[in-house]
Amino acid sequence: MPGSADAIQGAIHALESGGAAVWVRRALTTALIAGLSLFYLLHEFRGLATSQAMDHAQIGRALLQGHGWQTNFARPLVAGQLERRGKNVAQKIWIDTFEAPLPPLLDAIALLPVKSHLKMSTQDVIYLGDRMIALTSILLFLASIGVLFFVVRRLFDQTVALVSCVLILIGDIFWQYALSGLPQMLLLLLFCLTTYALVRAFEEEMAERPPARWLVFAGVGFGLLALAHGLTIWIFLPALIFCALYFRSHLWTMLCLLAPFAILYLPWLIRNYLVCGNPLGAAFYSLFDQVGLSGSGHMRQLSIDLQGMNLGSWRNKFTSNFTQQTGQLFRHFGWNPIALCFFPAVLHRFRRSLPAMIRFVVLAMWLGAVAGMTVYGIDEELGVGANQLHLLFVPIMTSFGLAYLLVQWSRLEISSRLARLGFFALLFLLCGWPMLFNLLLGSTQAEVRWPPYAPPYISVLNDWMRPNEITASDMPWAIAWYADRRAVWLPETLKDYTELSDYQRLGGPINGIYLTPISGSQNNLRDILKGEYKDWSGVILRSVDLQKFPLKWATLLGLENECVFFSDQNRQAASPSKK
Repeated sequence: MPGSADAIQGAIHALESGGAAVWVRRALTTALIAGLSLFYLLHEFRGLATSQAMDHAQIGRALLQGHGWQTNFARPLVAGQLERRGKNVAQKIWIDTFEAPLPPLLDAIALLPVKSHLKMSTQDVIYLGDRMIALTSILLFLASIGVLFFVVRRLFDQTVALVSCVLILIGDIFWQYALSGLPQMLLLLLFCLTTYALVRAFEEEMAERPPARWLVFAGVGFGLLALAHGLTIWIFLPALIFCALYFRSHLWTMLCLLAPFAILYLPWLIRNYLVCGNPLGAAFYSLFDQVGLSGSGHMRQLSIDLQGMNLGSWRNKFTSNFTQQTGQLFRHFGWNPIALCFFPAVLHRFRRSLPAMIRFVVLAMWLGAVAGMTVYGIDEELGVGANQLHLLFVPIMTSFGLAYLLVQWSRLEISSRLARLGFFALLFLLCGWPMLFNLLLGSTQAEVRWPPYAPPYISVLNDWMRPNEITASDMPWAIAWYADRRAVWLPETLKDYTELSDYQRLGGPINGIYLTPISGSQNNLRDILKGEYKDWSGVILRSVDLQKFPLKWATLLGLENECVFFSDQNRQAASPSKK
């Protein structure tokens, strides 16, 4: 039938080049994105990965419940800070001054749909709250890719923008950070939005039009970045200097950037000062990480020990951090060789003035981030780090690297379409091989992030401990999140523990101690006997005489009984689940 044949031929033509082709491509793209999201969320996700992610989450839950920036996680060093400033330790210690405000606020929004189901059961392998936070991070990641498309399209063209977005979408490192619960996906979205505002400001300046509106938007973006992670101030400062030098009205440019930044960020500094007497809060002490002791070692003390600090220790810290960054730059860039091509692209002569100038802005901001990470370190946990800011630059650097490679390819004057397709396939393979391995080989890891986290065994403390009772632990952030109970970082010495408990400086006695592989089986015997937990070695090795110990009752928990819980009474028998 001629009519049917014409209809079929018309349908095929529409699929290949007509309007239907657009919808088919959109449907396939949507299916790809949904499939990747479900794969990582349902198959690869094993719970939150880091102490900072859990700390954000438990503060976010308090926000959701109307308690403000209240925390269940106390640090001995903060108790000392409050006491030295003449504050009421018992009250102020449970108000957080360590974390930035936006990540907990985002977590509160993520938890809102499951507000009435936030008590973890011992039957739950993965906490529902963890899944909601990971899902929100994935959505932020996808939104970041959308913003990236508009940024790159303005700098180059639609082809470079589309290919750049796909290269980032198949970058396994972004999905791993999305699943970690860290604020990197929030930072990525804010950074992409801020970069877009900067690009528009430079466009206006080059066209000799007033750029003030876009500079103000960029200032707002940098202010929100600082509220999401204080380390991003190191990105803002070089951007501020660069813009002030480039734009014709130097003082007006600085004002447009600084005013919204200050309006957003200063209230948080004032709030911290009112709570603890230091505008930087407890986060100020992060500066001393790796100087004499690790960050956890300092936080477990009642005051900073300045005796072990000298110029040599600071020099060693900065040298070690810088060497670690440069030596593992490829890994920090997510094994993305195209992003690394940004650096030769800096030396390339772009025909258009806009990308030619923006590359130097990106380079300046990245160098600022490197300086910040050199001062504070990255401090990774289970493969991810809260201070890892290289990740923010990978998308925009990938677009510059891709544009540079396409220029080099065009100079080869290879006209074969098959060769061009092979070239793009190679680019996708180079960026996507970690994800490809996950998809083809599957994950062989445990269902939870053990060691050291086994959330069902931590959640039992919700029944064993009352809301105002306090547990000392080497992982207080996990107790604060999974058990929703107050916890203090195990003090450095038994003397400090006794002082905090007996004098009830935290608002009550310390009623329990929960020890995990963090202080135990993850360390060798030398670390236990001579490391940061040496004063607790007898307790960790379970050789302590309970008759002479303040807490007379003990029970083993965790996978293969690698955790131990000490208490002032038989909590298991007294828990509501046993009545």
